[in-house]
Amino acid sequence: MKKISYIITLISIISLFLIGCSSDDTAATATTAAADNSTNERSNTPAKSSVATPSSMSGSGSASSRTATAYGDDSDLSSSSMIYPMIKAIVGMMKSTVSMADLNLMLVDARIADNFTASTTAGDGNGCYEKGSYTINFTQGMYNSLVAMEEDFGGEEGAEDSMSADMKALIGTDMDGPVAYKFIDITSGGYTQEVSTGESCDNMTETFRWNTAKTKLASQFKDTMGDDTFKGTFTYNGDDNVSTFSVEMSGSVAMKLSLKMATCTGMTGDCAVFSFSQSYDMGASGTGLMKADGKADDSGGYATALLSMTSSGMNMKMGYKEYWEGDGAVTANAVCQSNCDSAAAQWTTTGTTNDTYAQDSYDSDGANGATVSVSGVTADGSYMLVITGEDPTTNPEAALGMGEIRSGKTNWDFWGPDMTIGLDVYLINDDGTFDIQSGASVTLS
Repeated sequence: MKKISYIITLISIISLFLIGCSSDDTAATATTAAADNSTNERSNTPAKSSVATPSSMSGSGSASSRTATAYGDDSDLSSSSMIYPMIKAIVGMMKSTVSMADLNLMLVDARIADNFTASTTAGDGNGCYEKGSYTINFTQGMYNSLVAMEEDFGGEEGAEDSMSADMKALIGTDMDGPVAYKFIDITSGGYTQEVSTGESCDNMTETFRWNTAKTKLASQFKDTMGDDTFKGTFTYNGDDNVSTFSVEMSGSVAMKLSLKMATCTGMTGDCAVFSFSQSYDMGASGTGLMKADGKADDSGGYATALLSMTSSGMNMKMGYKEYWEGDGAVTANAVCQSNCDSAAAQWTTTGTTNDTYAQDSYDSDGANGATVSVSGVTADGSYMLVITGEDPTTNPEAALGMGEIRSGKTNWDFWGPDMTIGLDVYLINDDGTFDIQSGASVTLS
């Protein structure tokens, strides 16, 4: 059973939340565990779920190559940081979500290898298998692959609330299937196969879609906590080495976080250029959109961000720049009060900057990323790009992009595998419902 724990933290005027996943209610029959260092090689589902994330983006890397400060000393500016805590939060969320997805994809891969394919009509008669109605041998290689994925996000084997901590005791066991799943062939938006998982065949909460070459993956997930609903998507493009992750909260607060990363080279360890965005809508208290771009490796990173917000009927715009080390120490920050996207902007800088990562712009879409142009939509709000003719209420996996318009700032992202498809634009309402925007037009190039 999947459990998600959300902790809402207020950082200045912007709300953040963290996610944790754990697995339980899994019965097992012990066999003999193989003590080896091999990893599980998926051949029937996409081999990877994400690009490697620089460990500095989770504050768990080494800062040995930087000498300006050490985490927690008097030179550490983390307490006044605006961008870096958000990046750490969303990387933690992504790690928890993708590790659960990796486990499910490994289990489905094993089932397909045993000839339980999309054409299978066993289970409930429609190809759906209830939780606990099948068994999977959880191997040392599967466990090692979970550990490797967690380490890709700066995690450590056996860390509290990690998938590796939950699953280690099951190495070498024949465990009852932890989720209900259904595997079907599809033709939609460049994807050809789909797996749905959940607590039961009547309660599917997560989908995985991939292309014939198994190089592009898209997953949709959702959960609830009280009156709040959490929905999200993550994608992986193995052809261009790009990952995306986005999560939306509706209910007591309307908020969305997203992160896009593309691998880069020539740096220390894992390297990524990235874009990060966060939007919120607190009704009469105001709305906001922060858009950041940056670059990081295992030893540190840099990001620059613009914040557009409304409060008490006023429109405000500010700019931020931050530098950090591998262990999470923020060595410098800079603040701009006006015209922050112009060359003449005035910045007030505190601390020691580092030109290793400070560039003017980054291409977080990768070499072949899409440029998104949307016309016919101008009102402030959160939007979704959906495969033409499909309804995001009944087919959330049809969403292949998102957009934000806040206080004069606009941001659009597309993560689908096929740029020739048609897309509709839907407004995301505060209650989690959607309204199609008639007259809207989307161009991908």
